Amino acid sequence: MARPRGTGGKAKPLTREEIKRIDLCLTGTIHEHRNRLLLYLGLGSGMRVAELAQLTVGDVAPFGRVVSQVVLEKHSTKSKRSRTVYLSIQAMSYIKKYLVLFDDVSDKTPLFASQKRQGSPLTANATVKVLGRMFEAAGVEAASSHSLRRTHANELRRLGVDLKIIQEQLGHASLALTERYFDVDPVEKEAALARLKF
Repeated sequence: MARPRGTGGKAKPLTREEIKRIDLCLTGTIHEHRNRLLLYLGLGSGMRVAELAQLTVGDVAPFGRVVSQVVLEKHSTKSKRSRTVYLSIQAMSYIKKYLVLFDDVSDKTPLFASQKRQGSPLTANATVKVLGRMFEAAGVEAASSHSLRRTHANELRRLGVDLKIIQEQLGHASLALTERYFDVDPVEKEAALARLKF
């Protein structure tokens, strides 16, 4: 999925209302549970699509126990450096709900398995297409697969999380790159100026 025109090459972050619409559109679909996990794990971790696609059950729930952090080995990251990614409580709850659906999984089982290639994970390209179909079904325009990652970063900033923590979570080499992820919300701007006194 190409980045939308007019965004300066940046994927747009999703609004809470758009996330609710996407979630609602997943109800009753053939891959409802897989796609809901993909949505909330992307939002709750800030991982890149290729990183999400390569996850195994053992990465998120070794020995059947869901973990709060995932160690991404250097071969699976864009920077070719290992990093630890922390998961939101919400993402962890969706992992638990998803894994309950399976009778027989091992730590090596792909978290997001391909339907075409038995025992193999979804490819990064297939994952991008899945997300694109989810956005389209919900009528979410100008979003791309990178929107989950940007939404994660923007929500952490709104919560007042230190920029260095966000940088490490995203696996960026510099703070300058992390800062490019942030959008200025007019409502936040107005609220900030309303508090200004001299």
